[in-house]
Amino acid sequence: MKPKVLLVDDEEFFRRLVAAGFEREGYTVLQADNGIDGLQTAEQEKPELIILDLVMPGLLGFEVCKSLRANPAFAQIPIIVMSAKAYKPDIDKAMELGADAYVVKPVELEELMKIAQEQRAKRKAAS
Repeated sequence: MKPKVLLVDDEEFFRRLVAAGFEREGYTVLQADNGIDGLQTAEQEKPELIILDLVMPGLLGFEVCKSLRANPAFAQIPIIVMSAKAYKPDIDKAMELGADAYVVKPVELEELMKIAQEQRAKRKAAS
């Protein structure tokens, strides 16, 4: 069975680009264009990895991350926060709320794939 990744980002072009890369690597890709839909999709589909934008309509990525981490079902699911903002307080806040990694856009797809694999391996080793 293919692992599922959930991409939550309001930029359709970015989601398509990342989705294509993950699909090439054998993932099933789920997508949401806002935080509310992202939370609902995560709860329904139980992805093995979540990639989350910070600034979106509805719920901000911070709120989505906090909600996911408050749910025991997502305790072992890696969350990678991605943002165009390289602002240290945002990075610190994302990590405090439970993100496993923070990636600044634009990012090379190969680098994102590497980070995703590392975070999945860390979570598996910890469980």
